[in-house]
Formats: sequence, C-alpha cells, structure tokens
Amino acid sequence: MTDATPEKIQPALLTIPQICAYLNIARPTFYKIKATGAFGLLPIKLGTCRKVLYSRAELDAYVRAGCPHRKQWQFMKKEMKP
Repeated sequence: MTDATPEKIQPALLTIPQICAYLNIARPTFYKIKATGAFGLLPIKLGTCRKVLYSRAELDAYVRAGCPHRKQWQFMKKEMKP
C-alpha cells in the first residue's frame, strides 16, 4: 500500500512570523536584531504588495554562514555569485 498523503510544500518566501519560528525567536527580538543591522537578509518586495517577505533559500545560506551582520552578509553574497 502506498502513502497517499501529499507532501507539504515549503514556501520559497517567508513572512516575519515564519522567520521568527524558523529562528526560534520572538517577534520583538527579530525587530531589535533587524534595527541594529545584525539581521543580514534584505526583504523582497512583490509589486505593490505591502507584505514583507524573505527568501527561504537565502535564509538557509545565512544560517549556514553563522548569521553574520548585514554588511558582512551582503559582501559574502556578492563573493558567492559566479
């Protein structure tokens, strides 16, 4: 017998509450970290949508890199591109 349950699709773009859950931090903590420049990712804006979204792939890479400061992360991203 095969398993008929569909795989849960992981979103490519994450909201702030999803980022907080992923990093296991409270929302106010996220905003404090972001305000100091310690959160390296920059948000993605889709057209005129006001929702703040972040790339899951970039978040995974950011965590693997040890969560560097925003300036360092942006520099590291430029160095990673071919």
